Amino acid sequence: MSSASVSVENTPSLSKMYLNSFKPNETIFFRINLNNSAPVTIYDGNSPLAMQAQASFQFSLKSGSILAKSAIGSPIKTYNDANGKPLIQIFPTPADFPLITLKGDTSLIAKSDIFSTPVVKDGTYAIDSVGTGIKFFTKSPNNLIGFRKLSDAPIQPGAGGQGVYAYLEQKDLSVTATSPGAWRILDSHFNTVQRIEKVQTQFGSYYSEGHGMTVSPQGNPVVIVTVPRKVDSSWLKRSFLLPILDCDIAEIHNGKAIAEFSFWDWAVKNKTIAQPLLDAMPLFNDPQDPKTSPIDTCHANSMQYSQQNHAYLISLRSASILLVLSADLKTVKSIIPTNDSLQHFARFLSPTEITALGNYSLGKVSKFLDFTLVNGKWSLKETPFPVHVVYCGNTQKIDATHIWLGGGCGAYTPGILGTIYSIKSGTMTEVGSVAMENFNYSYRADLVKS
Repeated sequence: MSSASVSVENTPSLSKMYLNSFKPNETIFFRINLNNSAPVTIYDGNSPLAMQAQASFQFSLKSGSILAKSAIGSPIKTYNDANGKPLIQIFPTPADFPLITLKGDTSLIAKSDIFSTPVVKDGTYAIDSVGTGIKFFTKSPNNLIGFRKLSDAPIQPGAGGQGVYAYLEQKDLSVTATSPGAWRILDSHFNTVQRIEKVQTQFGSYYSEGHGMTVSPQGNPVVIVTVPRKVDSSWLKRSFLLPILDCDIAEIHNGKAIAEFSFWDWAVKNKTIAQPLLDAMPLFNDPQDPKTSPIDTCHANSMQYSQQNHAYLISLRSASILLVLSADLKTVKSIIPTNDSLQHFARFLSPTEITALGNYSLGKVSKFLDFTLVNGKWSLKETPFPVHVVYCGNTQKIDATHIWLGGGCGAYTPGILGTIYSIKSGTMTEVGSVAMENFNYSYRADLVKS
């Protein structure tokens, strides 16, 4: 028994316990119940512990500020028999923990946090790492997605305290494209202070989805809710034969939406603008059910609140556009075409610059998208990556001459979580990378400078 989540492997002669999470400076309590039929002596180092039949004993362990790579894979506590043979061992991570290795020149990100959600054979991790050290991890048997630092705006404290980080645990396993589930908001010590379960929207009660969340100017969580809807699409040249998945951007308070933006409702009210966008886009269904699942008309896959712009930036992959929405979620201030890029992870760097990852999945190429506002119009500069990320992933500027590329639904290079590229005269050259063992992919790998 433990105050933290553990998994246990028992054999007739040895019990191995694996911690399923790490938090800095946390004290974890254990109680071990033995099934011995006669008195026995076990040893904690050189200290003997005399146990009666069916005895139990208790102890505690305290973590440090960071979990070093060198500590992973070795027991942090062992109880032996009189001959020094291990009887009970406690390990700081599960056996399949995805170890990190730095390759090449990674000095530019040496002090930066990387937030990732690597998928392994029997679950998903949420990991905050710095270099090869681990500041936090948790493992879930379900899909985890969207792990990030809430740096867009301060979030209102919940009953448990001030939120700093967030990730989503998928609950609705029938929709693979958007991974609906419950957002978990964590404080600076990675303790859960809020949970966002189903959200009451104008369309009904739904789980929010995992591509992204942000924080409103009022400090409320803002989430993406994908709503199945039967709609009248006769005004389009290519009417939809199936229901649609609408993107509903919802600011929530106490589980209820207090402000909402529906992409479909906006499109109906602005047909002149919306018709060419919807008629031109490829039709996407959920990969798990491509024949009968709703048509994914927008697929909002990133969201940011910009305090400088006092506006939201939403990436709509299906239509290959970025939307700039007013802070009250009522007005579309700008529509920014992304050149059919099926983009991910759009971010304001300043009021006049936006960056994103252009996946160009149909063209089998990925590009760094750099938008600049000049004389009231957004101009796009594209720089090809040497690798193709296909779907998902994120990219960020490290500085004026270096680009970070991370994550992706299917590692763009086997065993690589993220790569640093130098950029010169429109050409990217790899200078360093963050390798990760034993993972399939990580939806993103957010780089957050300290």
